[in-house]
Amino acid sequence: MDRRLILKAMALSACGLLLPVAPVWAKKGGQVSDIRIWTAPDHTRIVFELDKPANHKLIKLSGPNRVVVDLKDTVYSISEELNLSDSVIKRAYTISSEPGTTRAIFELNKDVQPRSFALQATDKTGPRLVVDLYLDNRNAAERAAKPNFVEKSTNRTAVVVIDPGHGGEDPGTIGPSGTYEKHVALKVANRLAWHINKQPGYKAYLTRTGDYYVGLRKRVDIARNYNADLFISLHADGFRDSSAKGASVYCLSERGKPSLDRAIRALVNRENGADQIGGVDLDQVTDPEVRGILMDLSQRDSLNRGLTLGKTLLGAMKGIPQLKLHYKSVKQAGFAVLKAPDMPSVLVEMAYLTNAQEEQLLLQDSYQDSLAKALLTGTKNYLQYSNIA
Repeated sequence: MDRRLILKAMALSACGLLLPVAPVWAKKGGQVSDIRIWTAPDHTRIVFELDKPANHKLIKLSGPNRVVVDLKDTVYSISEELNLSDSVIKRAYTISSEPGTTRAIFELNKDVQPRSFALQATDKTGPRLVVDLYLDNRNAAERAAKPNFVEKSTNRTAVVVIDPGHGGEDPGTIGPSGTYEKHVALKVANRLAWHINKQPGYKAYLTRTGDYYVGLRKRVDIARNYNADLFISLHADGFRDSSAKGASVYCLSERGKPSLDRAIRALVNRENGADQIGGVDLDQVTDPEVRGILMDLSQRDSLNRGLTLGKTLLGAMKGIPQLKLHYKSVKQAGFAVLKAPDMPSVLVEMAYLTNAQEEQLLLQDSYQDSLAKALLTGTKNYLQYSNIA
């Protein structure tokens, strides 16, 4: 190697800077094209966009608190000083360390427990490295699934948990104009929660309140820990045929399997596979046979109540002038997010985001509000019919 390059690398590394020219030893390696962060209540997620898989090493340092990520045979095609500050990350920058290794350093405001995992390339993205900075040593699922508990009583408030689909690294369906399903779902969820919380005797909670990913099982855990009376998951459908349009309502099938319809099966596979994109119990009953019977009975009851909830929501949605129903009856499929055994759960596909006309509708504040009001009406009808509110 050219001696001048070595001296330049040593000088700039000492200053905490990235070499503006890729080192000779890494020319045949991979590249990091972008680094992004997603801030969740219980952790910060850092995502490295790669052009090829890379071996990495995760190092935690203290005094001051830092997390270091070493990537083998990889260079950065981005600025050495990274604009990634949030409540956890104070400063972030990259340097070239030993030959063949490029280092990203994250100076932190708080002590964290870092974890990392690799994501394979998809049809939408290249391979990625994900680093999660948890705020303490407790499991993130345990933290996020233990919000303020709502005690059940005979005269208590009716609790509705709204689940905006996708989030963070998982955008969901992307419309022709670049609209992300995750953003639309959160906007309608916020509107629905606002309308519900205006009603006396009702309280709404969201499984996510920002642009970050929540695992499918964790979403269900959050709803159960709020003692939810019902669970509504909001999504926007997508299909290879851009002429497909219309809203749909789903509840779980009896055996948790998708129907034979190929389009529904593809939708189920896509939604249940979200954890691969976004990241990776009757405890008092000891007899496994008794537990299985109780779970089955509870699941069947929740399924039947979910069908009733779905029908009331569909009935209310029919009143929206611009809305077209893709299916006029409630469909049943094996969505993982609907598998809570102790509460009625539905998944609402608000429209086909891959349809240009429906994409534009979903972007309109007035249409989002119409959807939220219709879902409120259906929710109230169900809760009053069930003598819950």
